[in-house]
Amino acid sequence: MTEDAVALAAELAEDVLYPNAIDVDTGRRPLSANLDLLAEHGFYGGMLPRAAGGLGLDFAAANLAAEILASGCLSTTLTLGQHLGITTTLALQGSPEQQARWLPGLAAGKLRTGAAFTGAIPGPPRLTIRETPGGPRISGTAPWVSGWGMIDLLGTAARDEDDNIRWLLIDAEEAPTLRVTPQRMLAANASNTVVAEFTDHPVPADRLITVNTPADHAAGEPFSKRLNGSLVLGVARRGVALLDDPKWTDELDAVRADLDAMADIDAARARAGEFAVRVATAAVVRGGGRGVLADAHPQRLLREAGLMLVFSSRPAIQDGILRRLST
Repeated sequence: MTEDAVALAAELAEDVLYPNAIDVDTGRRPLSANLDLLAEHGFYGGMLPRAAGGLGLDFAAANLAAEILASGCLSTTLTLGQHLGITTTLALQGSPEQQARWLPGLAAGKLRTGAAFTGAIPGPPRLTIRETPGGPRISGTAPWVSGWGMIDLLGTAARDEDDNIRWLLIDAEEAPTLRVTPQRMLAANASNTVVAEFTDHPVPADRLITVNTPADHAAGEPFSKRLNGSLVLGVARRGVALLDDPKWTDELDAVRADLDAMADIDAARARAGEFAVRVATAAVVRGGGRGVLADAHPQRLLREAGLMLVFSSRPAIQDGILRRLST
């Protein structure tokens, strides 16, 4: 069944997402049309079991499906990915009551989430949560929340006074204690990415999904980095298709195998990022003058490859990319 879902992802990417990617990129087609399509075909519940309304994708199939969808439209897949992250956390660690309340809607895409996960990033916390007489309150900044205006809930990771990470579901609505500012990025602006500023924002008691220690979170980081690497591979995959040269195809396969091995995920992510930039650059050169026009795919891919250099990157990944670029 997972093979069927991957085949469906390929069909949607080639028949709908890629043909409309320029219109989404330039604002002529709403991103919500793509997201509605993916919800209709079950991708909002990608890694959830079929009994919970999902597609039942295992880890390898989820990675491949994400790569294929991203090769069609990065903005679409980036926005979907934020939803899948918190939905999977809820499915694995939420209470039975929370799962009964939210999972059916999340799996069907009738409820959609973004992600404010900066509280989980190692180092000084940028998003914190504290107990008050009136209940928990969140403060801080989440600079990369995608899908604003198209999401109902916001999956949030905030650090508590013991440095543990609390995972929560809050309403994706502006309030005096939750303000958003649009981000204008190099690419994927159709994702409606915003900076979310929390100022003692109240959290209902029933919205806490789980609490992880820093060690718990670190143990899962390689898997998150691999999944995010699928977006990088998606950009590279489309560039390879435009170049239509076996040498590029062979290198794409090698980069994917390196990521799948997860022996050194930071080094593999660095390799993938640098490869995506080279592929996209070659696609621009191959496209000539036509390739740099605003309605041409090569220039879009080059901008997206640039965005992927810093998307979900940690210092070790960034250092690896810089070493590769310098040599």
